[in-house]
Formats: sequence, C-alpha cells, structure tokens
Amino acid sequence: MAELPEIHVIAGALFDASGRVLIAQRPRGSHLAGRWEFPGGKLGFGEDRLVGLKRELAEELGVAVHSARPLIRLYHSYNDRRVLLDFWRVIEYAGTPKGLDSQALAWVKPDDLPGHDMLEADRAMVTALRLPQLARVVSGAAQLSALGGSEAQTIFWHIAESSAAQLDTAVVRCARAAGHRVFALGEGVEAIRIAAAAGADGAVLRRHGQNLHVDRVGTFLVGVVCEDEAAALESIGEGAHFLVVAPKRGPMLHRELEHLCAVAGIPVFAGWYPDARRLAQLQLAGAHGCAIIATSKVARS
Repeated sequence: MAELPEIHVIAGALFDASGRVLIAQRPRGSHLAGRWEFPGGKLGFGEDRLVGLKRELAEELGVAVHSARPLIRLYHSYNDRRVLLDFWRVIEYAGTPKGLDSQALAWVKPDDLPGHDMLEADRAMVTALRLPQLARVVSGAAQLSALGGSEAQTIFWHIAESSAAQLDTAVVRCARAAGHRVFALGEGVEAIRIAAAAGADGAVLRRHGQNLHVDRVGTFLVGVVCEDEAAALESIGEGAHFLVVAPKRGPMLHRELEHLCAVAGIPVFAGWYPDARRLAQLQLAGAHGCAIIATSKVARS
C-alpha cells in the first residue's frame, strides 16, 4: 500500500475580548468544503513555524500576529492524506479578521465548539482549548478554595476520599467562575454519574478497558489515567478525549513521552509531578500539560 502524502499545517486560535475563538468555514470547491476549522494553512518547506503562522493568518484573515505560543501538535490521517497539525494560541494580534479567501467566519465560545461541524483533525484542538495546561488533583473543597485567584487550571476532583455530595453544582459553578475546569477523578460509571450530576466538564477514569464513548461529540469530556503507551492507545481507540500518562514507576522518560504524544492525536497530560516546574519541558516533548498531585497515594489508590 502506498504511503499517504503528508501535509504540514499551521493553525491558530484567535480570541476576541469576550473570550470567543474564531473559526472559519472551508470555501466551496476546497477539500472538505463547508466544514469548520481553525484558520491557517500549509507550512512552507523549511519554514519556521511562527513565521508560517504569521504569514498564513495575514493572508487568510488580514491580521498581524505579534505573539503566539504552541498549544498542541498532532497527526491525523484522512482517506487521501496525512496531516501534521501545529496548533498555536495567538496571544496578541492587530487588525479585524476578515475572510479574505471568501470563507465564512464565526466567533464561538470554546465550550460551544463541539456543536459545530468541525474537521475531524480539529476536534483534538477543540479539546485542548478547553483544558488549561496545568492539571491538579484535589480531594475536597478546602484544597480547591486554596487555589484562590491562581491561573486557570484543570481540576481533577478525587471522589474516592471525598463525599460525593461535596462535588455539587455550587462547587463546580464557583470553580468555573474562577476559570478552572472540573473533572471527577474516579472509577467508571460512578465517576461519570457524579460528574454529570454536578454539571462538571467531564470525568477522568482509571484505565480498566472500559468503553469510553460517553459523548462522541465531546461536550462532556472523558479522560483516562494510563500507565504506558499500550494502555494509552487502547484508551484512544475506546473513545478517550484526553489522557493522563502516569507510570507506576514514576514520570515517563522524555523520549517515551515524546513518542506517545506524536502518535496519540489527542491532548496528553504528563503526570504525576509534585509541582509545575517541568511544564515547559513536558510541552517541548509534545505534552499538552502537566498533572500535579501532593502525594502519590490518591492517584494510585
């Protein structure tokens, strides 16, 4: 079988003052016309990624990107091509975006993106946009309150040592108002039930080979804690939206993490760490973020 042609695509997430992100509709006559995607295009051979992002968004939208940072890098295979996607979060830009290629544009809240007909390759980007890159395990309201006005984090609420009643709509509402995302961390159906009842963003489950197709659209996100690459790939096949990779021996080696992130195609948190000091290094390996925990007891019980 002939190898599929590979295309390197650079894309960016631009936000307006109200926190909505810009998406573009592929114009008539193009590949997958009518579907929605994040703006961007093909990277030139040997072209620097940030230079390419600036060029593409200037050509496509008429904006000048002043600063941006990588968010996620992944591969996605279509029937006729394989795409390497470099997705960046635009921090600062000048100008008002316009559809210079006659494409329709729309400003959408990140949580509303799963309801749009996004390209399959962009769905992992949607998940990445909705997950702050620092994840933290908490075991009660006191730990959550201690975060105060810190930057937005992905919160894994450990339900095994907390009363299920503590993860309620009031807790979730308060955490989300502070910019955090809240997930019930636990076992199977029970964790999903608790998360759904509290209005949480989703659930994070320990790997038990279960079917994870809870919400194929991805409004309610399901993550899986995995110990190795084999379990991670099986979890992806079973419907996981994101992964927390946490081997029993301790954090995964850089080269192992890099390989896993290259083949996963969905956001990967590397764990468990006592703090966030290695976040930048983990992102260089391709991880979406860092998962931290005060002790190993909660995560591995």
